[in-house]
Amino acid sequence: MNRRTRGVIAAAFVAQGIAIGSTLAVFSLFIRPVAETFGASTLEISIGISLITLSLAACGVPIGIWLDRGTPKHVMFTGCTLLTTAIISLSVSESLGTLAAFCVLTGIAIPMLGPLTTAAVVGKVAGSQRGRALGIANLGIPVFGIGFALTAGFAIEAWGWRTTLQLFASVIFILGFPAIAFGIPTDLNDSSKADPKQGIPADQWTPKRLLASREFRLIALILGIGMGTTTGWVAHVAPYLSDLGASIRFSGGILGMMQGAMMIGTLVLGTMADRRSPVQILLGVFGVQVACFGVLFSDFGLVAASAALLVAGVATGGLLPVLSHLFAEEFGTANVGRSMGLANLAILPFGFGLPMLAGWLRDTTGSYSTTTLLCMALVLIGVFAVAALSLVLKRVRGVTTAASQPLGPPV
Repeated sequence: MNRRTRGVIAAAFVAQGIAIGSTLAVFSLFIRPVAETFGASTLEISIGISLITLSLAACGVPIGIWLDRGTPKHVMFTGCTLLTTAIISLSVSESLGTLAAFCVLTGIAIPMLGPLTTAAVVGKVAGSQRGRALGIANLGIPVFGIGFALTAGFAIEAWGWRTTLQLFASVIFILGFPAIAFGIPTDLNDSSKADPKQGIPADQWTPKRLLASREFRLIALILGIGMGTTTGWVAHVAPYLSDLGASIRFSGGILGMMQGAMMIGTLVLGTMADRRSPVQILLGVFGVQVACFGVLFSDFGLVAASAALLVAGVATGGLLPVLSHLFAEEFGTANVGRSMGLANLAILPFGFGLPMLAGWLRDTTGSYSTTTLLCMALVLIGVFAVAALSLVLKRVRGVTTAASQPLGPPV
């Protein structure tokens, strides 16, 4: 890796670390304190994460096109500005309506800094070591997730959730802008287009052609189930642990340890994607998640639940780098932004509905048993989707190989 590549990876590491770590990774720690402040139910506060997911997924298409056709550096500066503004505004909100509005703004900002942008900018500079580069860049999520989770677990009890959010906004501002300014080249797209090794030209994969592709539809479904289920469940981890007798600080510690487990999965599985089939890796990831949700559903107690969450963290950490590698491999690095942006729409049915449904089930049944069973069923569907993708890719590559063979001996 040259200096330019290392700079892009470092900037992506920081950008998506602050974007995901300060929002989706720690949302569950704020559910009970915010609910107590406004006298709201678990369902009402859970709507916040659903709105974040809704706007995140809905904005993926235009942001993906902007990343491929515009200047990624400007995209990331815009995202950092919006996220800082949204977090500060959330900290001073006085009604559930204003909280909801700024949750929407938060969701708009996240893809400008998070996994979608990371896949696009890193894919444009990384060559044969793309999986390793994406794994390192995606380490930003668990690394910053640990810091934000541990900080929130302490700060919410010590100073309240409003001050904690203001502290988060300060970290985003102080770290985000310099990382983008010094790490992301202004001519990133120009140099990518000039290099014939960077992949299929963007105009060959229009949204219509992507939607017509069976490979794309299956990969999008896998992304939707994997990320949507993870987002929806992680949004309720702290209340789930609280039901088992954990304090906010203990829950913050477990969330931090989950991010540490994700760090292992991100680096190891991302690197493995350079040498092994991403589809096989995804099959293992979903299989492990099914087993972990089975443990959570069985209600073996706080220790067993904590262990299952940590194991699930290792598996979940591999989702983003492996899926990003798969998008670049199948559709070309010049199309990563638009293909992942369009695929983000598949997150909506899962990431938008699951947090609210989980909150409603908790309010009506008094436990998260039904939610964990539902998550297990969704991830099992993901296993079948990965298996179907494997068959489709084998068939497509088999046809391509056969077509490239000579028809007969030379005359």
